[in-house]
Amino acid sequence: MKRVIVCGFGFMGQNHAGNIFQCKDLELAAVVDSTPKSEIKPVKGNLATESFDWEKLKDIPFYPSLSDALDHCEADAVLIATPTRFHIPLALEAVSRGKHVFVEKPLCFDLKEAEAIKKAMAGKNLVFQVGHCVRFQSEYRILREFCRDKRYGELKYLKLYRMTGKPNWGVWKNLDTSISSASGPLFDLCIHDVDYALSLLGEPDDVAVQRPDHSDTVFTADWKYSNGSRIEVGGGFMLPSTLPFRAGFFAVFEHAAMEFDSRFGDKLVLSTDQESQVIDCTGEKNLYLAEIMEFASSMMSGTPAQCGLEDGFKAVAWCHRLKDMLTSK
Repeated sequence: MKRVIVCGFGFMGQNHAGNIFQCKDLELAAVVDSTPKSEIKPVKGNLATESFDWEKLKDIPFYPSLSDALDHCEADAVLIATPTRFHIPLALEAVSRGKHVFVEKPLCFDLKEAEAIKKAMAGKNLVFQVGHCVRFQSEYRILREFCRDKRYGELKYLKLYRMTGKPNWGVWKNLDTSISSASGPLFDLCIHDVDYALSLLGEPDDVAVQRPDHSDTVFTADWKYSNGSRIEVGGGFMLPSTLPFRAGFFAVFEHAAMEFDSRFGDKLVLSTDQESQVIDCTGEKNLYLAEIMEFASSMMSGTPAQCGLEDGFKAVAWCHRLKDMLTSK
């Protein structure tokens, strides 16, 4: 059993706490949040996520800082679900105290910060996992299996997209970082697909980007590989602000095509020359629980996480590269 401190108890922190309660190898040791325990309320986000009996928090201690939590309770790991600007300072503190770390995506905004945590982790026998949860979503896991076993031949083309209504609360307009509002959707939304593409085929040999004339918060990146494969990554914040979230992919193999769109439920459509069939994915719905179970398994076995520090660093680095290409146009 591994004891976990959750830092940040908003939407994602509460979601992760609910999944920790479900995982037999984990125990919620404490919560760190600037809001007092008596004032904490359930928070809902834009996706259906894990809920839990609020009474389970009755005996869980709350602390105003990670230092206080580490000083006063036993824990094996720290899960960081705070705003991004706090990720690296908290991760550095956790690692300095010998704790395993799970940090929500993106790992950070500043690549110098990423280098700092890489340096701090060097030589440490600690698990470090970044929360790129799409890797654990059943539809994307099936696509990965098809790519690896080549049951329908080589992957020739893959379109990955992720979009939602432009935030009307201005969260991406007041960043105290170098990330502009126009780059917000790249680091907030599409970094998931950037990470997934990198994990699937590695770094591309050639990249081109474009942005439509009507919007500075929408983009497409065209990745080309020396073996002839091609991946398009795109999406962003769209108008109107009420536009529902959607994500999906369209994959073309040598002998089949596969399509998924979140707006049409947990279904994959696989088409060949012989037939078109629906693959039902409703049985494996909680991708957040799957990634927390991966974190638990890595800690218990002492093996690296599926999405580790180097993967998180590469995703941020590529988002910066795409941002620079977009802003230079």
